[in-house]
Amino acid sequence: MSVKIVIVDDDRSTLALLERALIMRGFWVYSAKDGEEGFDLINKEQPDLVISDMLMPKIHGVELCKKIRATPELKHIKFIMMTGVYKGRFGLEEAYDSGADYFITKPIDMDNLLIKIFALLKIDEEEFRKEFVKTSSEDD
Repeated sequence: MSVKIVIVDDDRSTLALLERALIMRGFWVYSAKDGEEGFDLINKEQPDLVISDMLMPKIHGVELCKKIRATPELKHIKFIMMTGVYKGRFGLEEAYDSGADYFITKPIDMDNLLIKIFALLKIDEEEFRKEFVKTSSEDD
């Protein structure tokens, strides 16, 4: 079972952290440094999930989510909004109003994020990990 995730964030350290952590856990990960590049990548890869920062150059995360929700062939994609700035009710409401499925704050709690990814995608974590281990050992 392959699960594609697109991460969109202009912060290189967050991007690298998420890429590394998710790849190590068996996800196919693609990344973009701004919302415009992210939207193009999402159109191309048709991921299962997008994890996007809220404040970015060119297209903010909120606008990116709205564009995805307005595009018929993309609107089914799950969307997690993240931010290190809006930690109050305003950020949460804005994220959910845009169509986001979940909202997280930075610094990212990886365990919590993984729980949400498996729940949003309706994937059994144990089965996913078994499949990843099986596939990884076949590649050796």
